[in-house]
Amino acid sequence: MSAYQLPVWVWPTALMVACGLAVWRGRDEERLAAAGLLANWALTLVVFRSRSQETQWAILALDSALLALYMWIALRTRRFWPLPVAGFQLLCVVTHVAHAVDPRVSGWAYLTAGIVWSYLILFTISYGAWTAPRYAETDDEPNAAFGAMRR
Repeated sequence: MSAYQLPVWVWPTALMVACGLAVWRGRDEERLAAAGLLANWALTLVVFRSRSQETQWAILALDSALLALYMWIALRTRRFWPLPVAGFQLLCVVTHVAHAVDPRVSGWAYLTAGIVWSYLILFTISYGAWTAPRYAETDDEPNAAFGAMRR
């Protein structure tokens, strides 16, 4: 392990904490998003080809399915957090496509970009789960106060 690598236990620990937070404090959208990320991670462990500099086509398919899930959540909820989650997942899919189109993109850049987008997705889902109880009693949204002020 080099000086700039995270230990292998960091991602599973962060993922389990986020999933626990989604179950504890989240509503259906947060739980579904966390479950989708957990399932994607588990399936990625099955299809990932280590030591390969080629585009990971199976992971691209899994990430595209997760993007569809996040877009569906973003289109059906009134909360704001699913929009950046879908955006970060779109960046993950675009990273796969960029590597497929231009193989000169190094394997290090390819994998690092995917890791960065994944952590941003994880933190955004965690934020959504943490703030979910504020909106559980009512269907008020963060911008509801601004709408009332404009009337």
